[in-house]
Amino acid sequence: MAVRDNNNRRHVDFRTIRSQLVGSGAYYADPDFPPVSRSLYFSGRVPRDLGHVVWKRPKDLFRNPLFMSKGAQRHDLDQGAIGNCWFVAAAATLAVGHKKMFERVVPPDQEFDQNYAGIFHFNFWWYGKWVEVLVDDYLPTDGQRLIYCHNRERPNEFWSALLEKAYAKLRGCYEGMDGGKLQDAMVDLTGGISEVIDLKDKTNIPADLYTLLNRSHLMKSLQGGSIYRPDGSSESEIEMANGLYMGHAYSITKFQQLKTRQGLVRLLRLRNPWGRREWKGAWSDNSQEMLRLPEQIKEEMRIRNRDEGEFWISYEDFVRNFDEIQLCHLQIDAMIEEMEDNSFQQKWNVTVYHDEWIRGVTAGGCGNAPHQRLYWNNPQFYVELKKPDSVNNQGGDCTLIVSLMEKEKDNQSKTAIGFDIYKLKHPDHRPLNDQRAPKNALILSKRSGTYVFYREVTKRFELPPGHYVVIPATFNPHEEAKFMLRIFTETFIESSVMEDEEEKPTVLSPKDYVSDLFHKYCGPDNRLDPSELQKFLTVVSEEDIKQKLNFNLEQCRSLLPMMDSDSTGRLEYHEAKKLWKEIKAYREVFLQFDKDRTKSVDTFELTNMFSKLGGRFLLLLRDVTVTGRDGFPVSRSVLTAIVRRYGDRDNRISLEDFIVVIVRLIQLFNVYNKQEGRSSRTGVAEFNRNEFLQHTMYL
Repeated sequence: MAVRDNNNRRHVDFRTIRSQLVGSGAYYADPDFPPVSRSLYFSGRVPRDLGHVVWKRPKDLFRNPLFMSKGAQRHDLDQGAIGNCWFVAAAATLAVGHKKMFERVVPPDQEFDQNYAGIFHFNFWWYGKWVEVLVDDYLPTDGQRLIYCHNRERPNEFWSALLEKAYAKLRGCYEGMDGGKLQDAMVDLTGGISEVIDLKDKTNIPADLYTLLNRSHLMKSLQGGSIYRPDGSSESEIEMANGLYMGHAYSITKFQQLKTRQGLVRLLRLRNPWGRREWKGAWSDNSQEMLRLPEQIKEEMRIRNRDEGEFWISYEDFVRNFDEIQLCHLQIDAMIEEMEDNSFQQKWNVTVYHDEWIRGVTAGGCGNAPHQRLYWNNPQFYVELKKPDSVNNQGGDCTLIVSLMEKEKDNQSKTAIGFDIYKLKHPDHRPLNDQRAPKNALILSKRSGTYVFYREVTKRFELPPGHYVVIPATFNPHEEAKFMLRIFTETFIESSVMEDEEEKPTVLSPKDYVSDLFHKYCGPDNRLDPSELQKFLTVVSEEDIKQKLNFNLEQCRSLLPMMDSDSTGRLEYHEAKKLWKEIKAYREVFLQFDKDRTKSVDTFELTNMFSKLGGRFLLLLRDVTVTGRDGFPVSRSVLTAIVRRYGDRDNRISLEDFIVVIVRLIQLFNVYNKQEGRSSRTGVAEFNRNEFLQHTMYL
């Protein structure tokens, strides 16, 4: 299956393929997801009730097909003949009010006009990283109409059908979307944190639940609700007398409070992903409650008195009828119940681990008898909470959010998962086992709750500073599965895998400034040109390192080619991210020599500065062999050229120019080494005139 990591030339392949096809007048045919029955069902056998399936391109169905008309709207997606309401509801929710996030998933640089070549691309967050999925535009039809997701109001619009196809490809086939959980699709579309609120026990509903949901909505959290099927039911979805369906998921798209003669009414707006079939009770389209509303309020609430799948329902009726609320938080702050100022945003640290439960090694189970001794074989993750949170701190505690995600097999969560958190008295006695655990005087601080067959289990805790261990487990021992563990804290934590030989986790920055600001300043092609790079570096430096770097436009033109692997003159996201990482590394070296913090250093120190970089340059210049001394191999004549080109009248060089110098040296060394490898003579790099001019002009 051709799924591309976003960190591996995200847009190059798509654009190259499309350009070649446009030039040749050919249309793309996806070799990995062809228009055959095995792309519909794992077995390759199409059920009889689906009828005869004919794969057609949009241009075979309409004279004027559109990728998107008037922007993405929640009514663009109507569920078809497969049980993927969970995905359709999530995509519809994303289309409402999350433009930047939506455009990351559905790049806008796609059309059926002059650049049409039958190829489209979409991005999904797949177990910890963004991946790109390429598809052709052959879609399953009954010969005239789309069988699966479509736009009922504008049938010639195809972005939703193509997005669904890309997700089906990611999951193996269309059947891979038949049955799923709303929160999983939300996470795959955003990379956010899922949270599930159980409404099954009506006597245990939090008194402030409506307020919490509304607050999360204001903070752009995606939300939905589901109604369970009766136990033993053979039908996938069952209609209730009130118009709702059991075994079905609905999007929550808005909240509204109204003052009436009977008092304050709290309402939620829901959408059925079918694009029809609505709630028939109080506050439905034709209800007495809705008819009595003044026309102005109806207009403000955008009441549409027709069966298009969207309806209002009171909070009380919602809680009475629904069994579960699914949320996906794009901001971790949305999980903090004590937040009173919705405009305030924390800066969170996130630590990510990828691990697995292996039979006979780490698949220890939950500790129930008679397998309690196996429990300590589970993977263990050490966390040190050093100091209390700076805000919303009532008792000197630290906020800890733990998210455990199983990497599904065959697109199904067949393993019940959960986790425990223990406070350690003697943190040096680790990893924990039958002997070390009693000596540690363990205190079971928290647990995720009942083990559940969810792909992701997330819980928020308030814990005093101290040493803790997080132990994720399957309910039964000997169950094998891979998982991803994310740990969120407000303050920086010391964290590691609790093994005899510890390995370091992947520690991300407190906030993904790079991603947020890249997508803020990039052009419509999701790339940065030199002027956009200048804006990006100015702001990301202020946010990430609290020091504004003032690269001018010419300096940005010099920086850009360093990461521009396909020589397009633009930087993609992964390239900009890598550039910023290197800039921060060079800045650290510079600061060691800028003792008086004047943002400039004496050019006489350049040799020492290059030597200080040492192995970092050897890593970047993979083929360079340095003998005789450590550091970056620069001769006196080269140093002289650098001083004369970049030094000022007082022989000082600025931070920005120092970074440009390093960048250009790396570029030139890589070009030289590449050409030297083609030469028949050692120590000589051969260029023809055009090659020399090309490299000189671009670098």
